[in-house]
Amino acid sequence: MFLIFTCIYTFIKTQRSSSSRSSATSSITSKMPNVLRTGNKKIGLAFIGSGLLFTFLGITLFFNKNLMRMGNLLFICGIPLSIGPGRTVGYFLQPKKARATGCLIVGILLVFVGHPILGILLEVFGLLNLFGNMFPVLMVLVKQLPFVGGLFDGGNKKGSGGGRKQRSSRQEEEQYYGGGGGDRYYDDRYEDDGRGDDRYY
Repeated sequence: MFLIFTCIYTFIKTQRSSSSRSSATSSITSKMPNVLRTGNKKIGLAFIGSGLLFTFLGITLFFNKNLMRMGNLLFICGIPLSIGPGRTVGYFLQPKKARATGCLIVGILLVFVGHPILGILLEVFGLLNLFGNMFPVLMVLVKQLPFVGGLFDGGNKKGSGGGRKQRSSRQEEEQYYGGGGGDRYYDDRYEDDGRGDDRYY
């Protein structure tokens, strides 16, 4: 609630300052604050994060309708603030994303009407279809994080145990073929000069 009142206060304050500076001949769009025209990532991400938190709390508290409604409202307000209204309309109203956008809108409406379980299922389906192509990029970013990256890496790093397995198989191979201590194939000093005259250096 405090976040909403802070945003309303900031909006009113910028509206007063922009209206006092603007002349009478300026258009309506110039009277709008810059936050609403272009978007503000900090406020938008705070709204999106709060919306996801309220939605998560609503789901964990046995689909509490009021918390889920508040989460949806904050999420709806946060997307245009973070990327701007023009980009939001351009992204969500693409013809190839019409089904996903429709599912998201119907899910939000169902949550507002009072059917939170069906609504959240449709919202999740719509969000997965809208933002599903971003998951590989997010996985690459998560794998590069210092502590969390090791959990998602799956042992593909050099120091994560793959070297130990290769060393043990090499040792087993040397024991099987006779130790390899004086074997010329495992000796680093052995060199074949191509004339049939093999030498040790």
